[in-house]
Amino acid sequence: MDTLQVIEILLFPGLTFFVWLSFVFEWLDRKTTARMQGRLGPILAGPRGVLQPVADFFKLTTKEEIIPEFSDKFVFEWGPPLFFAAPAIGTIFIPVIGLSAIVSSPFDLLFILFILAFSTLMASMLGYASAGRFSTVATGRLIMQYASFEIPLLISIITPAVIAGSLSISGIVQSQADFHWYIAFAPISFSVFIVASLAELEKPPFDIPDAKTEIAAGWMTELSGRPLAYVKLTESLSYVFLSALAASLFLGGTSGPVVTQIPLLQSIVYLGYFLLKVFAIGFAIFSIKTALARVRISQAANLFWTVLTPLSLLQLGLVLVLR
Repeated sequence: MDTLQVIEILLFPGLTFFVWLSFVFEWLDRKTTARMQGRLGPILAGPRGVLQPVADFFKLTTKEEIIPEFSDKFVFEWGPPLFFAAPAIGTIFIPVIGLSAIVSSPFDLLFILFILAFSTLMASMLGYASAGRFSTVATGRLIMQYASFEIPLLISIITPAVIAGSLSISGIVQSQADFHWYIAFAPISFSVFIVASLAELEKPPFDIPDAKTEIAAGWMTELSGRPLAYVKLTESLSYVFLSALAASLFLGGTSGPVVTQIPLLQSIVYLGYFLLKVFAIGFAIFSIKTALARVRISQAANLFWTVLTPLSLLQLGLVLVLR
């Protein structure tokens, strides 16, 4: 790995770029929710409150960090960085300024599936290690919800890979370069992916593990200070990561008409297509989660097992037959 590639991974279009994009996503989420509910949302920090998520993050990092007496100190210390590492590593496999990602392999989509599972594992470990009543209840809900949505999510991710004949995200993006976007061939898989992503992100109507009116902050109840700040940042980064993954798998990622042969201008055009698609998917998720109320864990499990899993299997079967 040369110096330029290291810079790309750490700065642009890698980790630093995605972290700042996650702050923008959080601001858009709060603004969208506020407008749909007849409120203003953030208005003070920065133009139209755009820097409010940044201010909230740095404010949290300066707060006192309290570790519960009977908690697992080791997990409390290393859990948040590992939780953050999952989507942070996943972003380097997403093409941003071209048809290929910073790091690409023939099987990187399988690693993405591991990352999605690892995020839930770390959240469960953090909740269980807290040794608090709310965290314990939330951990049980989180594991049950994960067992419900993981299969339809996995099938919906595999479907575009089957169409493209590739387990590489870059390969899937390149196969859609001629406007053969897979949302047209697998609309059911795209819909299932969006619904399962809401469950992965623990957003309404699947905010069951951190239902604020029932179990305080859920598995995050005992977190404070810097650990809480990094967990909140990880949630925002996961927002961007899943939106970017959906754009790459179903909307062609960075692909689109490019009328220039100048490499720099080509990169800017690819970046523009990427941001347009990611923000479109993000806005759809913001709107859905604001419009819907929380369901019970039994209702969520019933939805994923009896509705979304058969639908995702049906879509995969149609793709295999018609491919």
